Amino acid sequence: MNRRPWAMCLGKADLPAIGRLWQVPGIEVCDLPDRIWLRGPAQDEELDRRLAAMPATERFYVLGDGQLQPVTSQLPMGWLPTGAWVPLRQWLAVQLPAAGLGGQSDQCVPMVLVRSARPTNASVLLTTLDCWAAYAVEAPQVRLDRWRFAVADDGRVIICGQPLPPLPGSRWVDREGIAVPAGWHWSPPVEPSIVRAVFRLQPGDLALWQTDGTWQRILAADFVPASRAAVRVSLEGFQHAAP
Repeated sequence: MNRRPWAMCLGKADLPAIGRLWQVPGIEVCDLPDRIWLRGPAQDEELDRRLAAMPATERFYVLGDGQLQPVTSQLPMGWLPTGAWVPLRQWLAVQLPAAGLGGQSDQCVPMVLVRSARPTNASVLLTTLDCWAAYAVEAPQVRLDRWRFAVADDGRVIICGQPLPPLPGSRWVDREGIAVPAGWHWSPPVEPSIVRAVFRLQPGDLALWQTDGTWQRILAADFVPASRAAVRVSLEGFQHAAP
């Protein structure tokens, strides 16, 4: 295999695929108005297979003077772009949009939620306190032991655990504390641990990431184990606080 520095050119629509290379060291990005360029040091066989699977419009070897040699040709053709090159991880940094409710962030990012065809099991339920209280006060404790819950100021309840209680509401898929609506996933598909770090989540925290890009952080301290007593206290506290 020809082990030389490489480069490739992708269309803007192929941005999600770039996330596949997130953990490969040494890759840099040049983001031009009409296309995206990647370059990196000499690749091994594994990286060569990953690059070959990318939806690149063109792939090249980079010669010592910056000329580009197509991987399918012996003749140089053009030059590397002269724009600004930045590390891939910096370029793909997940800086979240302004949060809804409890989250905090003031930056925007290239990451988005997209539809997913992969079947997943929801383990987070967003419902109302009234629905939750009506169910929980009648449920046996052995069933309640499956869950923990948190109550928002507006009367919504987040219940975590599996299987979820049979209540109306929206169901979410939790991946290491990052919960997205069932049937969705984030793109580029970076590891959950990376997203957790950008959300600045602590152990036990949960982030609800909405399809419109907003998010809400629920602190670990806001959750309590499910029990009839805890639900009654939550209901009484909410009713007392209501105007």
